[in-house]
Amino acid sequence: MPSSHLHEIQTWLPAVVKDLPSYGVVVEYYVLDPIDGKMLRKRVRLTKLVKRMPSKRQRLLAAQQVADNLNAKLRGGWSPLHATEDSRLYTPLATLREKFLTAKGAEGCRATTLTQYGSITDIWLRWCEDNGLADRYSGTFLRPQAVRYMDDVLAQGNRHRSYNNTVKVMRAFFQWAVEHCYAKENPFIGMKTLKKEPKIRTLVPAEARKKVAAHYAAKRPAMNIVCQLVYSSAIRPAEILQIKLKHIHLDQHYIVIPADNAKNHKERCATLTPSLDGLLSPILAKYKNLDLYLFGRNENLDPDTVPVTKSYFQKSWERMRKATGLPKEMQLYSLRDTGLTDLLHAGVDQLSVQHHADHSSLSIQNIYTDHFDPGLNDRIYHNAPVF
Repeated sequence: MPSSHLHEIQTWLPAVVKDLPSYGVVVEYYVLDPIDGKMLRKRVRLTKLVKRMPSKRQRLLAAQQVADNLNAKLRGGWSPLHATEDSRLYTPLATLREKFLTAKGAEGCRATTLTQYGSITDIWLRWCEDNGLADRYSGTFLRPQAVRYMDDVLAQGNRHRSYNNTVKVMRAFFQWAVEHCYAKENPFIGMKTLKKEPKIRTLVPAEARKKVAAHYAAKRPAMNIVCQLVYSSAIRPAEILQIKLKHIHLDQHYIVIPADNAKNHKERCATLTPSLDGLLSPILAKYKNLDLYLFGRNENLDPDTVPVTKSYFQKSWERMRKATGLPKEMQLYSLRDTGLTDLLHAGVDQLSVQHHADHSSLSIQNIYTDHFDPGLNDRIYHNAPVF
């Protein structure tokens, strides 16, 4: 028997005519409920139809015509389950993903968040295709499949952050599906996230920062500005990507970080230093279109209509780090932690540093300033009071 017919028998059984003592003439057939994995019996009563037929033969012929029409519909992929109040449970997974992303976009979801939703659900959908689940409906992706998926995510060597982000996004995805009747349950509810690993960053002392500045001054001057924005202005690399020329206010010495671009979803003004004023002033004088991004996606990172990618910053830093011999623990983000720590050492009070860093509390700030300081031993050695 051809495989297509085998597939039909597995998902539905042909409609047949029966003359039952209790119901009279009926058309009976079975369809597979993919939610429960069971065959459901369906009957079409033909009481009104057969009453119009003068003979039993005509009644049976009319009933057989109904059965033939049903079989044609079943063969074409129709199911009576699709016409019930739970019809959304039979939405293909790929369609469900499209609906989710469209809905989140319409809700005004931040571009970065929407990109993350799209990326993680795309990886999940490709996993479904690779594991024979592409034909599943939204209501049939249940806990066993979710556990298998997260086991595979973990087996691929993803670090805790990537794993936890996947859990959170998939949990939000299926929560939306449940709320909109595309699923009966959220298969990712209750899945524990991994314990956060300690940060491997360390502070970048003045000697190392001089190496960074010298390297970028010769190779990529725009990256020198990026580094100073991270160190002096405490602007996160992901936030730097979204800076436009119109956000820069040299006369008042700050850069506006709009709420849509800020990690904490709150608008703030990041302070500029005299050094940054001097570096940014020629750029603002040269470019009159203030809607351009400060760092564009071009060879020299000149202002452009399209922003540079975050991965460019990371790759550029890695190339510089290897060229200058800096340790792996000194990352681009380490400059931010270093700048905050240096402000505290300079005597700036903790509350001011907290606001400058856009931290929600001093306890959060302590996480970012509690790093190994290569110069700490020397400072204590030379400045410790005599016993």
